[in-house]
Amino acid sequence: MILPTGGGKSLVYQLPTMMMDGLTIVISPLIALMQDQVAALQAQKIAASMISSAQSAQEVSDVIQNAKDGVLKFLYLSPERLNNGSTLQLLLQLNINFFVIDEAHCISQWGHEFRDDYRALGNLKEYFPHTTVAAFTATSTDTVTHDILHQLRLHNPVTLKGKIFRKNIFISAERRITNGYTQLKNFLFRHQNESGIIYVSSRKKAEELSTFLNQNGYKSLPYHAGLPQHVREQNFKIFVNDKINIMVATIAFGMGIDKSDIRFVVHMSLPKSQENYYQEIGRAGRDGEDSETLLLFNAGDMVQHKHFLHEIQNEEYKHHLEQKLDQIYKYATSEICFHKQLASYFHDSMESCQDRCDNCLNFDAARQDITKEAQMILSAIYKTNQSFGKNYIIDILRGSKEQKILTNGADKLSVYNIGIHLSKKEWFVIVERLLELHIVQLGEYSVLHLTQDAISVLKSQKSVDIKASRLQIDTKTKKIKQVESFDYDKDLFEKLREKRAQLASEKGVPAYIIFNDKTLKHLANEMPTTKEEMLEVNGVGEKKFVQFGEAFLKVIEEF
Repeated sequence: MILPTGGGKSLVYQLPTMMMDGLTIVISPLIALMQDQVAALQAQKIAASMISSAQSAQEVSDVIQNAKDGVLKFLYLSPERLNNGSTLQLLLQLNINFFVIDEAHCISQWGHEFRDDYRALGNLKEYFPHTTVAAFTATSTDTVTHDILHQLRLHNPVTLKGKIFRKNIFISAERRITNGYTQLKNFLFRHQNESGIIYVSSRKKAEELSTFLNQNGYKSLPYHAGLPQHVREQNFKIFVNDKINIMVATIAFGMGIDKSDIRFVVHMSLPKSQENYYQEIGRAGRDGEDSETLLLFNAGDMVQHKHFLHEIQNEEYKHHLEQKLDQIYKYATSEICFHKQLASYFHDSMESCQDRCDNCLNFDAARQDITKEAQMILSAIYKTNQSFGKNYIIDILRGSKEQKILTNGADKLSVYNIGIHLSKKEWFVIVERLLELHIVQLGEYSVLHLTQDAISVLKSQKSVDIKASRLQIDTKTKKIKQVESFDYDKDLFEKLREKRAQLASEKGVPAYIIFNDKTLKHLANEMPTTKEEMLEVNGVGEKKFVQFGEAFLKVIEEF
């Protein structure tokens, strides 16, 4: 099953388990993720445990005995643990109703978080040929999906795929100026006292940016692989329990962060792929409330990413990663709806979002007519028999003395040296714009070909324009249109948040497990005073009321 982050994948396998006999085995990639999900289930009085290296021998022994006794409904394991011979022997003794493989994209070498131990999960069908295997991920292209099914040896599986578009997330991207700190401060001004994640490219930058934010009145902590494990775990708990607002993190702050009230996600540099990017921005707005993302980037990010690719020996895999980098850069610089681009990347389709990304919201801002330049490019492609790529075409337009140009006689063409008024970088941007508009298309070996629309442009029957900022002609102004939401008492909302934080601390669970922000806003709007009234509030059920209802009713009464 392929569903966006926050789309309800856990419920899809947890609910059937509660209706079936036996035990569900959940394969999960991270100890922190397993701890989080086990805590959430236990808070609902559901028998769930995990086996991991973070536990003592006695704790592991107790979990194993509970599994053998049929006490447990869920048992969480890492793929490394599952591939251990003794663990397989244990599982063969249990009444297992089905296996769940979470973050299933880790199975595929074409995915963005490939792990060898996940690859071995195909052995499940050898040891448990009659037991159902279910795989779940938020980020899977068609190529990755086919690889997952092949590696797991699933025959005629049911494949379910949700829509990529998440309408509550507003997406924006802009070129980073110096270190981007000024742009970040302007962004954060709109998100005072809200919870968010800021992704950076290195451990050092995580430390530096967290310090900068704290010096400027924000409450943040760093999170990266260089920190001792107990510090990372402590910082994570402080964040999910709302004792700080911002986590400044590398990608070590990874999969399955189940904090529902994250209002924003910022990338201070270009991610490695659209899979990484989509999964990371998906951590915002899991409660369905309006949230915002910002991507800051420049061409230097590409240089840094590609520098690390030199260490990869497998040429096919290196080329695959280079393509992913090219795609995320085109995504960031394009004028096409950001949501539509993401949908297309994951082989989904949608119309433009209209007002949920700054490409759509600011489409009419500061545009430059490039019809004349487009005609130059199209003429050069035509006069060279549609046989070359963009570098060669641009070299002709800029009067290059490269040997290949001279040998082919391209310096004799009427289009030679007519485009010297633009830099090579600007010509690249114009070619990308023509590709976006399907005026030209890429053929084999990245050769440029003319489409039917190219004829209309050449005959001046159709004009071409571009956002001026892409050619560094103007600086775009940005405005954010927020989704309309219901009114609620802000002071009461803060009182309810304080009570939630207190209860979460007492019970040792993340704050959102008690009630998410959306439910607290409904409480602050409807202000129930009885059990019956509170049970009518969105997000309050009988079990939640028994556990927490009276405490929140008292806050409302005192207010």
